[in-house]
Amino acid sequence: MSSPKLIKSIALGLSLSLAGIALAPMAAAAGAEPAFALKSNSNGKIRAGAKAFHKGDFSKAAFFQKAALKSGLSKSRKAAAYTNLCAAEGALGNLEAATIACASALELRPDAWQAANNSGVVEWLAGDHEAAAATFASAAELAGEKGAIARTNAVMAGASQLASAN
Repeated sequence: MSSPKLIKSIALGLSLSLAGIALAPMAAAAGAEPAFALKSNSNGKIRAGAKAFHKGDFSKAAFFQKAALKSGLSKSRKAAAYTNLCAAEGALGNLEAATIACASALELRPDAWQAANNSGVVEWLAGDHEAAAATFASAAELAGEKGAIARTNAVMAGASQLASAN
């Protein structure tokens, strides 16, 4: 007998594949790029960094996340700061620093879908679209219904992979 988790994973994979097939021409034509996901919490520096990121000031976003990491943070807040630092460094094109930040976040919180999603974006930006597609699918599974960004990235990456295969 199949477990509910296995059935859910198969259903998610199938729906992402079908959506990718349907959206392949659109993703290829639009030159779609994946989106970063930020993690917010009650820490003022982390919030300020997220706000700066949303305004497009990625240097300021990275500064605030690094400042937060220098203060005494709980494990979950530290994971949030690393997740957001990954996004900021990735948006700045500092892919090595972004990779390290995402890995640090996932080491602290292996279930952090935002960090997994951001790791996929960094892989995408580095040109490893196949790895990014797998990472987005994993992030979408971790996120469940909360992770619209991860699901959208998974669909976009799947569509791009299909378009480039044709």
